[in-house]
Amino acid sequence: GFERGHVRPLSYLSDPSSDSGNESRRQDHENERTRSNGNRSFLSPSNSSSSGTFRHPLHSEFSSGSDLHSSLLGSAILDYKSPSPAPSGEVHGEIDEGSYDSESTGSSYTSSYDSSSIDTFPNKGYGKRMMWGRGNYDRGERSRLTNWNRPTYASTKPISNERNRSRRKLQGRNGIPLRLDDAIQLLSQKIQGMFVAFELLISNMPSLVGSLALAWVSLGVDWFKWYEETFDACHPTHYHNKACVFPEFPGCFVCDAEREGYQLVLRFHYICSTVAFVFSSFLVGKTLIAFPVVRDELANPTTAAPLGLLMMALEKVFAGNFGIIGKTVTYVASGLHAAVAMWFIFISIMYRTLPEPSWFSNTTGIGLAAAKMYLYWTPAGYTLCILSTTSFVLFYFVALYRIHTNVKISVPVCWVQLSGPAVVLYGFTIFSQPGSDEDDLALLDEANKEHFFSLHRKIYMPIQHTLFACCLLSMVSSLYLLQTRWKTFREKEFSPAHVSFCAPLVSHANALQAYRSSLQKFSQTPIGTHFKLALYQYWVLVLVVATILVAILTTKFLLFLPQWCQLDVDNDEMPPEPEKTIVTQLLQQGEANDTMNQHFVSAAVLQANESGALVRVLQDGRMKYVRSRRMPSMGFDPILNVSELMSERERLLQNVKDKAVVTGRDRGGLMSFDANYATPVRESKESSGDSPREGSGGPRRRLNFLSFDASTMMRGDHS
Repeated sequence: GFERGHVRPLSYLSDPSSDSGNESRRQDHENERTRSNGNRSFLSPSNSSSSGTFRHPLHSEFSSGSDLHSSLLGSAILDYKSPSPAPSGEVHGEIDEGSYDSESTGSSYTSSYDSSSIDTFPNKGYGKRMMWGRGNYDRGERSRLTNWNRPTYASTKPISNERNRSRRKLQGRNGIPLRLDDAIQLLSQKIQGMFVAFELLISNMPSLVGSLALAWVSLGVDWFKWYEETFDACHPTHYHNKACVFPEFPGCFVCDAEREGYQLVLRFHYICSTVAFVFSSFLVGKTLIAFPVVRDELANPTTAAPLGLLMMALEKVFAGNFGIIGKTVTYVASGLHAAVAMWFIFISIMYRTLPEPSWFSNTTGIGLAAAKMYLYWTPAGYTLCILSTTSFVLFYFVALYRIHTNVKISVPVCWVQLSGPAVVLYGFTIFSQPGSDEDDLALLDEANKEHFFSLHRKIYMPIQHTLFACCLLSMVSSLYLLQTRWKTFREKEFSPAHVSFCAPLVSHANALQAYRSSLQKFSQTPIGTHFKLALYQYWVLVLVVATILVAILTTKFLLFLPQWCQLDVDNDEMPPEPEKTIVTQLLQQGEANDTMNQHFVSAAVLQANESGALVRVLQDGRMKYVRSRRMPSMGFDPILNVSELMSERERLLQNVKDKAVVTGRDRGGLMSFDANYATPVRESKESSGDSPREGSGGPRRRLNFLSFDASTMMRGDHS
């Protein structure tokens, strides 16, 4: 009780059995206390009742040399609500005359408190509370004080100034530090931990965050265009007109900026662009501080597929905005998008894969770059648009056929087919605009204007009708495949692959709005036809559903993001390097190429799952790059569990064996998985002087991927 400021009388420390002389001593002390007016003393209840005042021991003032007030330089905080620690002093010698010596305060207090004095107080309960401090009277405490000579009673030595630092905190070890150096150390540790966590967050950021970035910036544009087309506060103008404040395709409008509705959708547009910029910045930071991870993703078509989404998001955020900065970023993003498209096609040829919807973000997706480059450099926009349309013709129908004949293609990949025709239609709308201010002035001539509209009705609109039909076909196909494969897909845990549903659906809404814009400009049918009304309602429906879906998946993505980026791989077996997997050797010898009809997972997907992803982790106080299969997705595909991986690899090997039997040759001894590695394992054992272990099946030991034994045997260092 000393640290609370309570000073309990020690008259109970006398031997309770020795009652002789107690009455006389109490009487002497009562007379002496009455005569000493200048000394600080504990007033008995009888005296306090007569004087009308009662001074509690807690109210007594300590001397300036007290350790209680000087040890912590004014930073000590007395918490009278928390339980007080036991006193750490010691009782020396015999307790005589009821005196209490406190070495810490240097003061001497004389007490004549006795239980009989409580009887003189009008309220006995109140007297007990006043004598024993705040709160209820504790009979157990009185009993402990009575039996003071037992070894369990705490001492009353002064509290040592050298105390453990963990006790210098309020309310436990995790409380507020009482020393300035402790506070600085704790704060620095917290800041350092935050920096490490943020670095891991950026380094292991899933590349499919680009899907969220593209979805958010597209939502801002679509709802802004919805207001411009729906309300009479806006009027259409051509793309190169200076009055076009937001040159975002399709079409441009001049609006009354004072309208409240316009201000509302404009703020929403800015918010969506800001969110998209933040998500895009994550991937840009990943490229800067963890380039080995990005380089590893670019080495496989499966993991390189989503990278085009980042370029598309940057193009949409910066094009037409931020002056020279926006122009520079648009140029760089468009150039990188074209480079990624060429690289992706190259590695797809090397891996002998066939087109599927996951190709669209890197290939046909440059149609969005065409629409944005058209603002600054018209020939570049036309060139990129032609490349996008050519890619669509070459890849779309093959991909559409394969997703219906190959049940092993995942649901997210099937859903991405929505973005194929949608982005191409969106980018193709640049041909509906005059290429420059001179062309726009030329349209003031009625003859030139008539020729312009006539040519677009004959060539441009049929292409738009075809692309719109492909958009509807992709929507029907996506919903059908989602319904047929939902049973297996819902068993997958939530992963970055799930957010790939966002961008394709919003791109579909973009395509609907672009088609409506062209239809209203060049169609000769009235505005209020059933087809145009149904098209408008369908567009709004898709836009509302896409907004809800993006909000839900973004929330879930942010909730799961910490566990995806801060990986614990200490107890994991390291997967093999991509070039040392069996799938890589099959690919190098041309045995594992894709076919139009196949019952197994693509070899590129199997290689990505077998070798895992390159991730950045904190080990032994240092940042390291390791391979791990803890990343829950590989590109647009959710990662395969171990049983699925083994099953699909056996299917692939069986397909290789069947092809070898049909062709009558065995390329490189790949008739079976065991035969492929029997010789290397045997040679390794013989060179090391070891013999095969008993029960291992001899040199043709079957590799078990469940324990990742294959990784060491593939490196040739298995013993």
